[in-house]
Amino acid sequence: MTAFGMATKKSDSRRDRRRSLRVLRSSGSRQPFLRGMVTHDLVQRGLSFDDAYAAVRALRDRLADRDEIETSELRELIEEQLAEMFDASQVEALKLPLRPAADLQVSDEEDLARPFSRGLLASSLQAAGVDPDRAYGLVVRLQAQLRRERVELLDHVELARRVGDHLEVEEGTAAAERYRTVRRIRRLSRPLVIYVAGATGTGKSTLAHELAPLLRIYRVSATDTIRQVMRMVFSPAILPGLHRSSFETVAARAGGSIAAAGEDADPILTSFEEQATRVCVGVRAVVDRALAENTSLIVEGAHLLPPLVPFPDLEGGAYQLMVLLTTLEEEIHRSRFVSRSLSTGRRAQHYLENLDSIRVIQEHLLERAERADIPILDTSDSTDVVPRSLRLITGALGQLVPWIGQPVDVRTERRTLLLVIDGLADRPVRALGFRTPLQAARTPTLDRLASEGICGLADPVAEGVVPDTASGSLALLGQSPMALKRGPMEALGAGLDLRPGDVALRANLATLNQDGLIIDRRAGRIRDEAPDLARALDQMSLPAEMDSKLRVRFRASTEHRMALVLQGDHLSPSITGSDPGDGAGVTRPLKPRPLDESDQTAAFTARALSQIEDAASAILQSHPLNEQRRKAGLPPANVVLTRGAGRVHRLNQIESQGKPLEVSLVSGDQTLLGLADWVGARSVVAEGMTANLDTDLELKFHSAHKELECHDLVVIHVKGADIAAHDRRPDLKVEFLERVDRELGRFLERLKSSVQVAVAADHATLSETGQHSADPVPVLIWGPSVEADSVSSFDEVSVASGGLQRFPLQRLVSRLF
Repeated sequence: MTAFGMATKKSDSRRDRRRSLRVLRSSGSRQPFLRGMVTHDLVQRGLSFDDAYAAVRALRDRLADRDEIETSELRELIEEQLAEMFDASQVEALKLPLRPAADLQVSDEEDLARPFSRGLLASSLQAAGVDPDRAYGLVVRLQAQLRRERVELLDHVELARRVGDHLEVEEGTAAAERYRTVRRIRRLSRPLVIYVAGATGTGKSTLAHELAPLLRIYRVSATDTIRQVMRMVFSPAILPGLHRSSFETVAARAGGSIAAAGEDADPILTSFEEQATRVCVGVRAVVDRALAENTSLIVEGAHLLPPLVPFPDLEGGAYQLMVLLTTLEEEIHRSRFVSRSLSTGRRAQHYLENLDSIRVIQEHLLERAERADIPILDTSDSTDVVPRSLRLITGALGQLVPWIGQPVDVRTERRTLLLVIDGLADRPVRALGFRTPLQAARTPTLDRLASEGICGLADPVAEGVVPDTASGSLALLGQSPMALKRGPMEALGAGLDLRPGDVALRANLATLNQDGLIIDRRAGRIRDEAPDLARALDQMSLPAEMDSKLRVRFRASTEHRMALVLQGDHLSPSITGSDPGDGAGVTRPLKPRPLDESDQTAAFTARALSQIEDAASAILQSHPLNEQRRKAGLPPANVVLTRGAGRVHRLNQIESQGKPLEVSLVSGDQTLLGLADWVGARSVVAEGMTANLDTDLELKFHSAHKELECHDLVVIHVKGADIAAHDRRPDLKVEFLERVDRELGRFLERLKSSVQVAVAADHATLSETGQHSADPVPVLIWGPSVEADSVSSFDEVSVASGGLQRFPLQRLVSRLF
């Protein structure tokens, strides 16, 4: 602990990291201790694989505290380990010299070495869209080069780098990026779900099963199979639409008529959409199961109808990609059914008789895909469908995960400070002479960095989308701004353990008057009493019909904010809360509701939340602390307002060029600190660091200075500007910005080594309304290797002409490195 009483936290993964053991060879070179190589040698000497692996694992445990060992000592310890585990006669039979390693070994993430396989590597190149013959030739040339260099052991990351470099030269940048993307799919922090859609007979099933091994996705589901399961559950009397082909109308099978769609509706499309809607319920169940198991998945079928899929609310839990297959040439489409009958025995006549209906559905799917911006692939020429589909998939994935196709290279040492001024951006304010607070503030340090660096504007979510703290903070840390809702972020920051099925919400302590109207959404920015009030609410009793089904957790977060977590079966985050938000004026709390009234799970969750809020109000109303606040003339915290319902999901580790960055966050905001811990960053907080105007800025910058000694990226988060704007005090926002500028200047004066500095914000907060806005935020990057643009001052207007131009805030980290 430092002289400033700093408290720090580290992720469990860092605590548990095992030392890397090196073997010192007689030549003086060092190589990693590889269990796979020693296991292989013992198998060659006559042990079974299981016995050999157990012996090597026990040996590695004995060496857990060692950093280095000579080859001769290692051989002696191997013999000792064998003697401990096996009888004398068995050990005697094993006393053969260790056999030399294979010609070339490749080590994986587990330090297991395996023989270099030309076939496997050629297959991964084919997944990048390289012709099989060219792929094998490239692998042979790479192997020959490694032999010329006398390479015996190659790390898998180095092998990938070399392959990417060869592809850059021989096949071009696009092929190299596809290879890197395919190879890194398994490293994604969330499952990848690929939907292969299209009308009957367009080649969906064939493509899905060809893509699966190339992408190393080992689960493929067909909507026809899902429909068949649903048919076993729901009889024709209950859901007649399920018990027919997707291209048949109800009238064609049952002699009835189609209701509900109107006189001008096409009965074929009406029947198709009704069946697709039913089957997509089953698709959702299959996808939810894959997400719960953190398993990637390919779903193929005619029932994948945009915009029913991809599922918008799963954006934070999975990477979802969709491609629509179509066969524009009718005769080719017709011939597919004949070929299918010859190869699989499926009768062609039924499909041929309904080809016109199938083609109508295909046109409908094309229109839906165009509107939803889904990529379309014509399979009339089937010779290169797989490479073309891979180009679409890897290109789309590169948009979702910008780093995934980038070269793996040694990162340039570049210590970077990222100063996040929460709520920095604003609009012209009348009280400030129609200037923004940033324009009105005296900020010589920020202006100097802007004139010597490069500037631009960044959208926290997307143009025209109003961000909240959750989305903006996620984007700043290189995550998808939609990856987590505010509720889970608040719960993580409050220190609550979240399980996959839990639903978390942000909860404000607020004040209601005698008429039940909200007169203060923050209960006077209550601070000291909040933890005691949260404890009074934690694990509260519920009405009998709910009590056996739910467990309720409350935990104080920052100032008036709390986290509320609902635990139990059959809960849904697809609900609204009771908080009407800033700008709602004096009004009553909202009634929690399901986003979809037909969603019974969400309806149950909304009812439960409503009862929890009523019970919380009763507890708070009579709490002694609130009685004390009333006597002191302070607004009582007598109600809980909720919003931001969501579930927790894994997030990407912060990386540069495929390599993890050592990241540290200095903040007094528990929500941000919890998010930092969730992405594997170090959290730094100390007494005096608050999430308000009274935060100790000197302490924060001093702490960041120390953190830069051993971290690639150090983030300082200050929230005072946001607080002032929410309270509609542009004058206080100006004063706070000037204080930040002064401390930043002192920080730069103390630097003794070159450091890159970036300044950004998570969102704009408007001082005249107290609300967030969709305005982009100003960004600057300054450092020894940054070439200056023409910007001369740092404000919302001046930076618009900067060299960074306008870009997604999520890409700021990649631009810094």
